[in-house]
Amino acid sequence: MERLNSEMYEKYKNLKKKRKLLDEECSRKRESDIRNYQSATENLIEELKNQNDELRAEISSMHERYAECEKLLLEESQKKNELSNEVGRLQNLLSQKNDVNDIALLRSPKTNSRVLSREKFRTPPIKKKENSCTKESEIQDGDAAIVPYGSYQEEQILPDCCRRNLAWSGDAAGKGQNECVFQTLIEFLVGMEFSLDSQTQGLTFSVVHQISGYAFSLTWIRHEDREGELMYRVFSLGTLERIALDWMKEDMIFSMTMFPIFFERISRVIGRH
Repeated sequence: MERLNSEMYEKYKNLKKKRKLLDEECSRKRESDIRNYQSATENLIEELKNQNDELRAEISSMHERYAECEKLLLEESQKKNELSNEVGRLQNLLSQKNDVNDIALLRSPKTNSRVLSREKFRTPPIKKKENSCTKESEIQDGDAAIVPYGSYQEEQILPDCCRRNLAWSGDAAGKGQNECVFQTLIEFLVGMEFSLDSQTQGLTFSVVHQISGYAFSLTWIRHEDREGELMYRVFSLGTLERIALDWMKEDMIFSMTMFPIFFERISRVIGRH
C-alpha cells in the first residue's frame, strides 16, 4: 500500500512538472505572438502616419496652387476691368474725334480772318415783294421768284409766303417771317425756331432752341468760283454748356455739304439734354 502511494505520488509530480512546462511554453508562445502583433501594429501605424504626412503635404501644395490661381484670376480680372475702362475711354475719344472729323471743312474765322472778313460779304440787292400770304398753307406753284444775290442771279421757284422772308423789307418783313409754311415745317423738323436777320450783311438766320436757351446764327457766304459756305456764330449755350461739344463753343465756317451733318450733331447733343 505504501509502495502504491509512492508510485502515485511520483506520477503526480511528473504530471505537475509536465503541466508546468506546458504552461511555460504556452506563455512564451503567447508573449512572442503579442510582441509580433505589437511590432506589426507599430509598423502599420508608422506607415499610416507617413501616408498622412504625404497627403497633408499634397493638400498644402494644392492650397498654395489654389491661392496662386486665385491671385492670378484676380489680377486678370483687374486687367480686364482696366482694359474695359481704357476701351470705353478710347471709344469716347473716337466718338469725339468723329464728331470733329464729321465737320472736316470747318475752320475758325480767327485763324483765317483775312479771307473771312466782313468786307468779303456781299449785300444782296433782293427785290422787295409787296405780296403777302393770306394763309400759311397757300402755295402758288406756278409763280417763280427771281432772287439776285452777289454778282449773279439764281432763279428759284418760291411761294409768295417765302418771298417776303427774302425781301428784307424792314419791320413789315420781320412781322411776317413766321408765317412761311416751309419755315414752320423746318422748325418742326429740327425742333428750333428760325428767324431772318435783315439788319446784317449777307443772308443770316438766327436759330434758337427754346427749351435749353441755345442760340446761334448762320450766315450764308456766297462764292463765285466755288461752293458757298456757312458761318456759325454762337450767342448762348444756355443749359447745354455742360454737354456741348467743343466746336459748338467757337465761331466757325463750314461748307454747304456739311449742313445736314451740322444739324444732325446738334440734334444729338440736344437729345441728351
